Amino acid sequence: MLLRVFFKFVQFRMKERMEYRGAFMLGIIAQILGYGSNYLVVWLLLHKFQTIDGWTWPEIALLYSIGLFTYSLGASFTFIQMTELESMVRQGTFDAILIKPTNPYMYVIAMKFNVGYIAHILISGSILLWSLFQLSIDWSIIKALYFILILISGSMIQAAILSIIGAWSFIVVRTGFLFSLFFRLKDFISYPISVYGTFVQIIIVFLVPLAFVNYFPSTLLLSKTTGITSNWAAWISPLIGPLSLWLAYKIFMKGINKYQGAGG
Repeated sequence: MLLRVFFKFVQFRMKERMEYRGAFMLGIIAQILGYGSNYLVVWLLLHKFQTIDGWTWPEIALLYSIGLFTYSLGASFTFIQMTELESMVRQGTFDAILIKPTNPYMYVIAMKFNVGYIAHILISGSILLWSLFQLSIDWSIIKALYFILILISGSMIQAAILSIIGAWSFIVVRTGFLFSLFFRLKDFISYPISVYGTFVQIIIVFLVPLAFVNYFPSTLLLSKTTGITSNWAAWISPLIGPLSLWLAYKIFMKGINKYQGAGG
């Protein structure tokens, strides 16, 4: 699918959502309040204990905001699309995508772009900027470029994980429990992973690489030690996103070969 066509799909999706602006704005306000309460809980926790494993409130805010910001970018192209893939496979309506003269994966992620994630972007982006101003980061051109790259890479990692879960619909059909598991794991990266046991750290570093979304990049920006790995993990973080998304794409396309329709 050409990028021009891809962004045309996105444009149509945004126009569709804007048809009901009142409901759209209420949804944004509700999500901002919801995530605002999450930030409040973390702030109260830090207000009580001052630090979590040596991480202060602005540092935790940076960690949490990178995780939420990258999730909002990645999930806007993949969450609704991949969660609805289960019903498309079960009902056989995925057939209609296969007969279109375009790449099936690109079509799936473009057809239901979720502009509603703007609420996540607004609140996480605002707190992210605030935390960066509060922290004494020794900025350089390389660090600034690194920061941009890890936001892109983190978005790709989260989109890749959601895409891989969606691809399992072609094999096991029912994937709701896997999405629930993903969100449970995603909660772990709201805090420094060094506070968890080795088993949890191994899972979110080597099996589901969520630690590369925000923890390792944050340790580099804040000049902290990583604990489970050396600093190489922080430096390769910008590469994990593209590699993960490439792998997710390959798995998705392989999964299509297992698709057999609704059988009716």
